[in-house]
Amino acid sequence: MSGTGFRSSSFSREKLLLITGAVAAVMLLTGCSGSDRSEEPGVDSVDRSTGTAGKAESGSGDGADAKVDDPEAGRPQRRMDTSAVEEVRMSQGYFQCLKENGAKVGKIGSKLEGGDPELLGWPGVDVAVDHPEAEKKCLGKKPLPPRETDPERNPDYMSDYADWIECMNDKGLKVDPLPNGEGWNYKAGTTPPRNEDQIQQECMIEAFSE
Repeated sequence: MSGTGFRSSSFSREKLLLITGAVAAVMLLTGCSGSDRSEEPGVDSVDRSTGTAGKAESGSGDGADAKVDDPEAGRPQRRMDTSAVEEVRMSQGYFQCLKENGAKVGKIGSKLEGGDPELLGWPGVDVAVDHPEAEKKCLGKKPLPPRETDPERNPDYMSDYADWIECMNDKGLKVDPLPNGEGWNYKAGTTPPRNEDQIQQECMIEAFSE
């Protein structure tokens, strides 16, 4: 999902997921869900998952307010209305780190409408599985998912997740949920609609904002 929160396992996907991950476009899916995605943390952002521009927030505060032992301190924070372009821009530090540590990371080129073709994009593999050491080294630069879509922060996550899946299916993005709300796969024989990233993000906002 580019703007979705997480990327579908089909992405592994494209974008979850390029959603999402992430996030999709509107996202290049994601992601959370299923397609490929991709200068420095702290640039304009809007939280995979479209939306209003703002500055990327740190995962848990900044400066003296951030806890030294907090693994999320200093990481860019996506919001539910973060666009695919914004997500890619705030992910440049992460992508560059992956590239320097052996992961194959290319430029987005013309794959992301409205994006700088020279920016790095999401690797076409599950980095945590194919390049675990690189993922470990670069995790501190990886944008955090929207707070609402983080199971650790949202006690109603599974209920919201079920609503998200139902909404996507209702709008023509036919997917099957994965166990424990970890993502989704496209239903067998499904051809994702051209606006899949838009559907992912609209449904995410609808499901997790209630």
